[in-house]
Amino acid sequence: MKPEGLFGPRVLYRRLLGLSIFSAVVLLVPVVFSDPYDLELLFLCHYYVMLACSWDLLTGFTGNVSFGHAFFVGGAGFAGALLNLHLGWGPWLTLPIGGLIAALCGLVVGSFTLRLRGPYFAAVTFCFATLLYKLIMIRYEIFGGEEGLSGIDWLMETSLGNYYFSGILMLAAILFLYLLSKSSFGLILRSIGENEVASEGSGINTTFYKIVAFMISGFIAGVAGAMYGHAQMHVGPEMAHDSLSGLVIIMAVVGGMGSIIGPIIGAYLLTLANESLRFMGEFRLLIYSSAVVAIILFAPKGLLDIITRGFRRIVGQEK
Repeated sequence: MKPEGLFGPRVLYRRLLGLSIFSAVVLLVPVVFSDPYDLELLFLCHYYVMLACSWDLLTGFTGNVSFGHAFFVGGAGFAGALLNLHLGWGPWLTLPIGGLIAALCGLVVGSFTLRLRGPYFAAVTFCFATLLYKLIMIRYEIFGGEEGLSGIDWLMETSLGNYYFSGILMLAAILFLYLLSKSSFGLILRSIGENEVASEGSGINTTFYKIVAFMISGFIAGVAGAMYGHAQMHVGPEMAHDSLSGLVIIMAVVGGMGSIIGPIIGAYLLTLANESLRFMGEFRLLIYSSAVVAIILFAPKGLLDIITRGFRRIVGQEK
């Protein structure tokens, strides 16, 4: 793809127009779907979108596959819960503080993985999440073990309030990450992903940019984790489990990595599909997994690539 295909003003305007339409739909959805069950399901979509998009900034651009995103989510979720239960701090404080704690965790992880690439990088990030999970289970007197921590103050008093709060937070995160990806910062991350050695040779401080990407990714994932804990009024060890990291990766890959927009598609599609297949009982996992494998096989660049190529054909721009 030519550079202007990624960063040209026409593409930027189209994507921003699409995000504007998407934002309007998010804000108007409760007019049609007002049932608390539907709103809770869409809240989950918002949560996963924030996780998938924040992971995409780190991995989709730099090419360093992280298997430890749950480390940020679980760390911030439990930190927010402990601050709320023991100090009485409400969501307006625990969400940003949880994000900052996750950003500091990103600084730590980034510092440990400076020289690592490929499977070594993935293994270390996986270990960080696993260590947190084991700590939660071992120190049950602090973290509650398998039962987690309950009795946390609610995010909002109603499902509608949770929906709008998470929706606005999600839209703000998407806009920030998308504009960041189109800035010089995003271009440098792409160059690191293409050839890190060449980037270093051209004078780019790749260490600095990778750590900053880790911190931004961790911050957004941490805010989402703290938000989820307050919305559920409970945090559990599953928030730090490697299955959560795996789910986030699948969402980003299915939607289309390195785009910020693709993970939105993947997060919504897989969350809604998983719920819609609930009536299939024990066959749900088989159908769900088969569909994911089929998408990855037939759309290796993600669903966003198929949608983009289809749009170009319609408007006559396909070359």
